[in-house]
Amino acid sequence: LGALAPVRFSLALLVVVAAHMLRGPSSAPGGIHTSLGAAGFAVLAVANLAQASPRFVARAMALLLVCSSTLHFVSVLVRSPEEVARGLDKAAGVWRCLSTFCAACGAAFGALPPSALPPTRKLLAVGYCACAQMCVGFILRVRTGHESALPFYLLHIVLPFLASFLAAHAASRSSVGQNVARRGYSMRLACDEC
Repeated sequence: LGALAPVRFSLALLVVVAAHMLRGPSSAPGGIHTSLGAAGFAVLAVANLAQASPRFVARAMALLLVCSSTLHFVSVLVRSPEEVARGLDKAAGVWRCLSTFCAACGAAFGALPPSALPPTRKLLAVGYCACAQMCVGFILRVRTGHESALPFYLLHIVLPFLASFLAAHAASRSSVGQNVARRGYSMRLACDEC
């Protein structure tokens, strides 16, 4: 994918969120958390274009995950049950896009190298995000009476996000382990020659 892969991914996410927002309030199930998502992806795209340090980009991604999950949770608590039910119905209509988006975000966050963001911080951010989304599913079920709210959030948001995150996280850790093993092997060869 090359050096521009993070830029392309960030810009693609920005375009998707911006297009969703431009469709108008009648089709956007979000609110302030959708605006935050667009702003966060714009910051990530600019940071990648400016070739900011990987640590900055990784921390911005973690902050985006935590803040957007928190704002989604709060917006479900604050909005009226009818408005929340309409948002759930609209999200159910685009479940394939939503699942793909969640899987892409999980993979992008999981692929961050441990040098950019320590694994414990990545796991804490992902755990918080997954718990917040499951709480949103519970709240939607209670406030709207939709029996499908919890399974929808579990199957189309939490599981794709967690599965892609864990796969990418394992792959990034194994490639780092292989690099460390290679360096250790080359150091042993250098010491044997001494």
